[in-house]
Amino acid sequence: MKNAEPDHSASQAFFQIQKEKAIAAEQKEHERFKNIALLRLAAFAGMVILAVVWNKTGVGFWGIGILILLPTFLILMRKQQDARTNRNFQRNLVAINEDELGRLDLRFKRPDTGAEFREKDHNYSDDLDIFGEYSLFKLLNRTRTAEGSRRLANWLKNPADAPEVTLRQEASADFSRHPERIQAWEATALLHEHAAKHVGQFQSWVAETFPAPLRNTLLWRWYPLVTLVIAVLYFTGIVPGIAMLASLAIHLFILARYAEYVKVLANSTTSMGRTLTAYAELLQKAESAPYHSAWWQSRKERIAGSSAALATAGNLFEKLDYRNNPYFAIFVGIPTLWDMHILNALENWKAAHHQHLTDWLDVLADTEAMNSLAGHAFANPEYIVPQVHDASEATVGATSLGHPLIPAAKRISNNFAMQGTGKTILVTGSNMSGKSTFLRTIGLNLVLAQMGAVVSAGAFACSPVRVFSSMRTQDSLEESTSSFYAELKRLRKLLLLADEQQRAPVFYLLDEILKGTNSADRHRGAEALVRQLHSKNASGMVSTHDLELGEWGATETYIHNFHFRSDVENGQLHFDYRLHEGICRSFNASELMRMMGIAIGPDKTPLAH
Repeated sequence: MKNAEPDHSASQAFFQIQKEKAIAAEQKEHERFKNIALLRLAAFAGMVILAVVWNKTGVGFWGIGILILLPTFLILMRKQQDARTNRNFQRNLVAINEDELGRLDLRFKRPDTGAEFREKDHNYSDDLDIFGEYSLFKLLNRTRTAEGSRRLANWLKNPADAPEVTLRQEASADFSRHPERIQAWEATALLHEHAAKHVGQFQSWVAETFPAPLRNTLLWRWYPLVTLVIAVLYFTGIVPGIAMLASLAIHLFILARYAEYVKVLANSTTSMGRTLTAYAELLQKAESAPYHSAWWQSRKERIAGSSAALATAGNLFEKLDYRNNPYFAIFVGIPTLWDMHILNALENWKAAHHQHLTDWLDVLADTEAMNSLAGHAFANPEYIVPQVHDASEATVGATSLGHPLIPAAKRISNNFAMQGTGKTILVTGSNMSGKSTFLRTIGLNLVLAQMGAVVSAGAFACSPVRVFSSMRTQDSLEESTSSFYAELKRLRKLLLLADEQQRAPVFYLLDEILKGTNSADRHRGAEALVRQLHSKNASGMVSTHDLELGEWGATETYIHNFHFRSDVENGQLHFDYRLHEGICRSFNASELMRMMGIAIGPDKTPLAH
């Protein structure tokens, strides 16, 4: 049946209101930013004028005015930075809500396609449009960091077991009750262009062992106290200046010992401070999140204190970059042995927190992936939470099942049920009648269900299954294989997967199998494959134009025939995209050729126009 117009009114109204509020707040913060900029300019101009007057009059009173205006200038600078941050935060919220409004109509504004997460020869991702320009990843994705995007991709590629699915469903419902927090997370991550960067270099550094010779001489970082004593003695006239210079020369000697290590560390962690600061802000939001689901509580325990710790590490890496400023290096870096103090602090941080870093990043990635599931659920309140339950045999059942990547106004929903391992549903039908789309509809909703997401259905229940598809096999020049041979390799993989008796059953989706060979071989091969799969740990669906295969299937108890059909009405083809029982008896190839100007006469020869 055709879907009723989806009830997006509540989510659409929320996104529209949030967008309008953010636009107003952005304008307000922008005005504040400009006003503070004028005040800063006035304060700076005041200091310049007072300095000129002081210089001309020689009256120290004017210097007091400069001392008053200088902290005022610095305070205004900080407030202007805050205004800029608030303005950009609101600007990000505008973009996020525009993205959500477009997503309701399946118009994707974000450029992220998830293409980098594709796996060659994955069980289903290419056939089912999991990644790409118009894909399930684009529909779901609300992540803003590399770690979060990778986690969402992994959930899409690897089904969870039934208990984990239940935990995720509860967490998704928990998160979706706080859509403002989901958007605040995204807007905060967008404030930091470095938030999307990988933290692999940082993880590598945490795993490294500090060279023992350098570690054993870190106590020399306190040598500046000796230099300070010498400086006091020099200024009191007790020791000559050469003693002061000699002591500073020792500073240079000590720093030279660490120079190469510090240079490598600083180069390999370029901008790492800002990246870690961004992650710290996100984890701070996670630490204060008001979620109560069991899935979340187990993760919240693992990130206690994480935001403060990562902020500290980020601050230390930023301080390490100070060495690149020559004035700082001359007047602070060398006199204080700055690099050694930062290295010591970083090593102390590593010793205290290296065991927890993986946990923190893992929870951050999980949080972003869950934001995506929850955001999807909030935006589509008409979707339902599927039932995923352990069963001894493969089970899939649904009512009003629709393709999540087809606009609801055009989407045709169908009921579907299949129970038992070793079963095959043969789907016959004419060209363009909806066979392939229906196979993808089943596959996509199984993927969504087994990752913990809501699905496009009136009701949906399934047991854990391993989805496998063979729908878009292509030839490969690189491997010197034809499309037919590529399909045979694909089917061989299916048979091997189906031999694994200790795992969940395979649920296969095979579209026009063995289409690269003649009709006789195609029929014999398809029949042999279905018969072989019957004895294995698998069930699934096969679409075909082969009526003889359907006729044969009607004689087997483990095969059920369904079809899609087309009708000719007033010289035009009409498709209802409805799933009907039995074998298709109407085909439209001749009619389609006639409509394209390739008319077929009674003697099978083209008719001249």
